[in-house]
Amino acid sequence: MRTPALIILAAALLGGCFYAEDALVTRRTADFPVIEGAYTHTPYHPDGRAFDRPTWRGEIERNGWAYASNAEEFPHQDTRLRELLPGIYVGQKRSDEHFLFGLVWVYPDGLITYHNPSCSDLSDAARQTYELEEEMEDGYCQIERWEVLSAVLQTYLAEHDGSPRLDGVYRPVD
Repeated sequence: MRTPALIILAAALLGGCFYAEDALVTRRTADFPVIEGAYTHTPYHPDGRAFDRPTWRGEIERNGWAYASNAEEFPHQDTRLRELLPGIYVGQKRSDEHFLFGLVWVYPDGLITYHNPSCSDLSDAARQTYELEEEMEDGYCQIERWEVLSAVLQTYLAEHDGSPRLDGVYRPVD
């Protein structure tokens, strides 16, 4: 198994620590909880501190079966969401060769937060349960079925008391 540099680069944008060769959030299974409109995006430092100001501003809208923006440098262009638990979604973004997965919280007031889970932050017991120890390379795990991804991410959330650190937030702009 090879882990191209593109996976590592894209991981900074959306959960590249879990990836698949094929889409696990398909057009048929995609959900659309995000309120279309203007947003700002503020990423967080690895230590949990938010950047001192937003790094992106623009309109987010549904484009077919994904979310997109015409504003330049939208960090999550063409992301699809699928509900994992009430209010918590799996975000899927395509890189050049793979599909990458992250966790996304969508709140009724329009606020959106996300976390890029790391396979290396999953317990050894969980990686063994889901047979990921052989798939893990440099903290990245390949998962090829929705059922496994769903179970892994629910376990990941449970191991992080339901609230892992934030990696970024989208705030609606009035």
